[in-house]
Amino acid sequence: MKLKRLLKNNFLFENGLNIGLNKEIVNKYDLKKREELSHEEYLQVLELAALSTSYYYLAKRDYSKKELLNKLLQKYWEKIPVLKVVKRLEELDYINDKEFAVSYVKNKKGGKKKLEYDLKLKGISPDIINDALLEYESDDELEELIKAWDKLGNKDEHKKIASLMRKGFDYGSIKKVINKKKEEGC
Repeated sequence: MKLKRLLKNNFLFENGLNIGLNKEIVNKYDLKKREELSHEEYLQVLELAALSTSYYYLAKRDYSKKELLNKLLQKYWEKIPVLKVVKRLEELDYINDKEFAVSYVKNKKGGKKKLEYDLKLKGISPDIINDALLEYESDDELEELIKAWDKLGNKDEHKKIASLMRKGFDYGSIKKVINKKKEEGC
């Protein structure tokens, strides 16, 4: 695999992949002086770079396994080294879909349906989603729903209902809030 040095630690490979590599990788494979790598060395370089990048991503926020895999594949293109990195991160417990789902449910706003949908998009399995949603108590959802209802202000009731349903709250819970508000005289 031929490579060309563009800037300091930025390299362009013959397949069109353009990535920045840290000094450790550059020095380990002596990339300043070399113009070609074997396919195995190329995959090793990508694996090390993907691992370094994944630490950077995970320092910013939590990722599900699918999210991190997709993000690394977009950047590094090669599936084998990226899968190795994701597997290694799972073994080290740096990515854990169960913990991710529970944390996501605790920290995000919206109804159960929206949370479930979002977690499905993030590649979380249905079993893990159900377990995580058990943490989301109906009292919490009702409080969240009351806050969202009040935040919508003096809009038409039908518009409020539609807005809250788009946020993942079910119609039955919305009706409970409406009845509670009518009893309170609001």
